[in-house]
Formats: sequence, structure tokens, C-alpha cells
Amino acid sequence: MNLAFADSGSTTGTPLLFMHGLGASRQQPIASLATLPNTRLIAPDMPGHGDSLTFDPDDFSFDFFADQAISLLDQLEIESINVGGISMGSGLALNLALRYPQRVKKLIVLRPSWLDQIEPPHLSLVAKVGQWLHHEDEETATQKLALDPDYQTLAEQNMPVAESLTALLDRRKDPVSTQVLFKMWQSRPFESLTQLSQIPNQTLVLDTTRDELHPQTIATTVAQALPNASITTLPPRYHDRTAYLQALNTALSDFLAH
Repeated sequence: MNLAFADSGSTTGTPLLFMHGLGASRQQPIASLATLPNTRLIAPDMPGHGDSLTFDPDDFSFDFFADQAISLLDQLEIESINVGGISMGSGLALNLALRYPQRVKKLIVLRPSWLDQIEPPHLSLVAKVGQWLHHEDEETATQKLALDPDYQTLAEQNMPVAESLTALLDRRKDPVSTQVLFKMWQSRPFESLTQLSQIPNQTLVLDTTRDELHPQTIATTVAQALPNASITTLPPRYHDRTAYLQALNTALSDFLAH
């Protein structure tokens, strides 16, 4: 079984493996990093996402996903590469740096949402949507989300973020694509925060304000645990997408060029 993936950008540019977030697909990094110069962007659909639906959900974990990313690099005959990701993808980037250090050059950790804890509380609604879609029809899942007290509170405080959860209801009604939402919630990218001290790679950590699904405290904790990391705060992704994307591409361009 192979991952579906996109290989785009500059064919002679520096390769960058960039992995999407939970519930997204390769289109997320493609759309976000479209203006990144001199870069060969390799963006896979991780198992249970996009067109990578031939995997067994019982295998789903950060270790398994990272192993699949390594298999893709082997397929492309890439020995080592700059690695990044968003949310779940940033956890995968850290997992790769820990478990396959010889394959990873620079690291990009964008809006991380996991530390060393399984079932992070701020992602519980994502897991619930996956469970509802897996066991119920879409109409029932939609009703349950609308009536959930945590969702109602989020909608009152930050509707753009709440709307990103309702978008999950539109994903493919496939047992693999629904289970991944709670299977990955039940996993973690590393067992202990102290393990991050073993990652010497130059790392750029990026966070945003006004994002309950990706708390800034997590980005700060990751950056402080890594021995060679810097942290940059971007404009809020859910409230000013244009400014967010511009700042993101500027930050990545500068980081990858030096």
C-alpha cells in the first residue's frame, strides 16, 4: 500500500516533505505553500485522508504514519530532506526526527496540537465527529455536534474555529476516513517531552493566536523543549487567512534559505 501524494513546485528546488493536519489532505500544504520559492514540495495524503484509504484503521498511530512517510521517501529515492507539518503533521515531523534522524534535515513545526499526551482535550470534538460519523449518519452527527456543550461554547467564543469542525462533517463517509479522526486522537507523536532534547535539528516552530484547536502553549512548550528551535507567531489563520499565508510563506522562505 502506497500513500497518494503530490510532487509539485520547482523540480530543481530543495525538497520539502510537508504533512497535513488531522482531517485534511495534501491539498492543505499545496494551498498554503503555493508561493514558496525554490522548493520541491512533496505533500502526501496520510492514511485515512484524501486518496490514501486502503489502510487498516487498526494500524493508525503516529509511528505508523511516520513509517509510511519514510516509505514514500524510499519510493522517491530521497535519503534526507527538510520536513514539516501542520497540527498532526507537525507531530509526525517530530516523530520522524526522533525515529529516523538520518532522514531529516531542517524541521518545521506549524501550529502543533499534540505533546506527549494521548487524547488531548482540545481535540476531543474532532474525535467525537469521527465517532459520530462512524456510527451514525451525517444528519445525526450534525445534530450531535450542534448540541454538544463544548461546541456551543466554542461557537460563542470563536465561530471561525467552530466552523472548521463542521467542515469535518463533509468528509468522505468511509470507515477508514471516519475512524482516523479518533484513532489518531488516541495516539501521540512521542512518549515523553524530554525526548525532544534529542533532536538537534534547526527547527522553526510557528503558532497563531485565536486558535483553540492549536493552543499557543503547545507551540511554546515544544520550542522550549527543542535545543535548536526558534518560534514565530503568525496572524490568526481562521480570522485573516491572507495575512496568515503571506506571513507563513515569508517565514518559511527565510528559514529554508539560511
